[in-house]
Amino acid sequence: MRSVALPDALPDGSRFIHIGLPKTGTTALQGALDRARPRLEELGAHNVGKGRHEMRVGQVAADGLAEFWQGSWEQRWQELARDFRTSTARCTFWSSESLSHAKGERVAYLADELGADTHVVVTLRPLAPLMVSQWQQWLRRRGVQSLEEWAASQFEAVSVGGEVSVDYIRFAPMLHRFSLRRIVEEWGPVFGEDKIVLVVPDARDRARTLRVFEHLMGVPEVLEAVPEGNASLPYPEAEMLRQFNRAYTDHDGDHATWMEAIGVLARIPLRDYTNTLTPQPIRAPRWVAERANEYAAAWNAAVEASGVTVVGDLAGLLVDPADYAEEVAVPTAVDVASAGRLMDVVFSAALRHASHRHEAAAVAPGATDLTAYGGRQLLGELGRRARRRVTGR
Repeated sequence: MRSVALPDALPDGSRFIHIGLPKTGTTALQGALDRARPRLEELGAHNVGKGRHEMRVGQVAADGLAEFWQGSWEQRWQELARDFRTSTARCTFWSSESLSHAKGERVAYLADELGADTHVVVTLRPLAPLMVSQWQQWLRRRGVQSLEEWAASQFEAVSVGGEVSVDYIRFAPMLHRFSLRRIVEEWGPVFGEDKIVLVVPDARDRARTLRVFEHLMGVPEVLEAVPEGNASLPYPEAEMLRQFNRAYTDHDGDHATWMEAIGVLARIPLRDYTNTLTPQPIRAPRWVAERANEYAAAWNAAVEASGVTVVGDLAGLLVDPADYAEEVAVPTAVDVASAGRLMDVVFSAALRHASHRHEAAAVAPGATDLTAYGGRQLLGELGRRARRRVTGR
């Protein structure tokens, strides 16, 4: 392992991919890279991604696109890959945390498509708070387990030594996807351990990651912090969403509908709603922090025995368990005004989803025209159709 405070600029003509990890400040970083795009191009640093983050394109590249997402993402992936490997810029890069889904043969496929001389940059975060963020992200994908139940299932699925005890086809268990040992073992042989750069955050300097990427690209300080726009729900509202997920699941609601309505149509309204709330951080109990430290320490040992470059101090990936309470009470009540607004976000998304389905059905032979229904009648008809989808009658 090579440890540095800040990395040297990559040689002219170099390419790198930033593969996350998710919830390590990637949204803010990608926002800064997108905002500075014109200036970076002037300085010879070419961003092959469009906008802040082409998430679905990254999922296609990593073979992590769920079946219910529709679109011509494969064509865009091929276009992006061609731009990346043929670029003549002084420095070419692409940031997509979706790439961290790639495993085994798919990592080799990425090397074929992008070039085996590509550098791989990974942003990190201490595992204990990272697990809390992942749990909340899981709630936004219809999760129903409490934080402690979910954490216990994650520890059970993957051992400290890296053995995975659950079957999976596409989406690896969280502690396997985020394992630094796995990144060294799967990405190292393909791209070369000497081309892997791990970036440890500095809790005292939130802009440090921006400086690291400027150094890699060989540009002056042109990146400015951009609000993530990805705030976490306060604990009571997160629990309310979990209970909604449980009710939806108990009534046999299908996952594709939930993901389109809540995961897509409600995403921006939910973000805007969250940004108006008084923060109430979700904290893991001490046992979760202690178990997370066991994994982080084992991962750090694997990194230290490798040939990767670490920017910062690996010790920063451990937490002090004393900072975590022995027990954390799960909220059982939520502010009624906040609950009403959350209901509005979900209900509005459901109506938009129903409208989209109506538009699609209108072009099908024998489709029933809903325009004749008034407001209350329309809601009643949509409700009857939803019940028929669930019950089959």
